[in-house]
Amino acid sequence: MVRRYHAKPKFYLLLAGLLVIGFSISYLVANSRLSAASDALASKIAQRDEIVQEIGELEKEIAFAQTDEYVERAARDELGLIMPGEIRYVSSGA
Repeated sequence: MVRRYHAKPKFYLLLAGLLVIGFSISYLVANSRLSAASDALASKIAQRDEIVQEIGELEKEIAFAQTDEYVERAARDELGLIMPGEIRYVSSGA
């Protein structure tokens, strides 16, 4: 005669409890990783926005450097040149 093993209700409760604990731990680990990835993504987006803003400012500088106003300003400030008909004013250094 073969005896068959019948699981008791306590076994099923223990098994269910272990499964719940296992899934809970998996959920917490995945949630933690997702949170860390989200923070890293936000940081990268902020860096990208700063770089895009810097590129825009540099493009404006390049556009201004190609105008006659920039050439005139550079000639006056850096080279000390004056336009024809202008009189140079030099202070005596009080």
